[in-house]
Amino acid sequence: MTKTKALAIFLSLVVCFVVVAPLAMAQIQIEENLRNTGAGIYGQGNQPEQQLPEMIGNIINVVLGLLGIVMVIYVILGGWKYMSSGGSDEGAKKGKTMLLNAVIGLAIILAAYSISSFVISRLITATGTST
Repeated sequence: MTKTKALAIFLSLVVCFVVVAPLAMAQIQIEENLRNTGAGIYGQGNQPEQQLPEMIGNIINVVLGLLGIVMVIYVILGGWKYMSSGGSDEGAKKGKTMLLNAVIGLAIILAAYSISSFVISRLITATGTST
């Protein structure tokens, strides 16, 4: 596979995961958002200020989500390398190493996500911020 073809496939995956997937998976309440936007322009509206723990939690969730996407792509690449090794021991070993590293990375990311989710929810509860 040429470098340009690999780059095109990689960029297509990035576009799918970063642009298309959030739009497809978004749970948007359009009417309520439009009312809140209009009220926000002409007055205080129903939009509470976002508190610091919520903002930190949102940033952590986005970063960990992107890391999860990168690790899933790494798993796919490791599997591809392992399956396309053509019987060569060196290629199979590299593929297995990539898969093992990717699984360890995914476990670390999931642990970080669960720990940060727990800590942020406790921060929100402790500070009395409504979610």
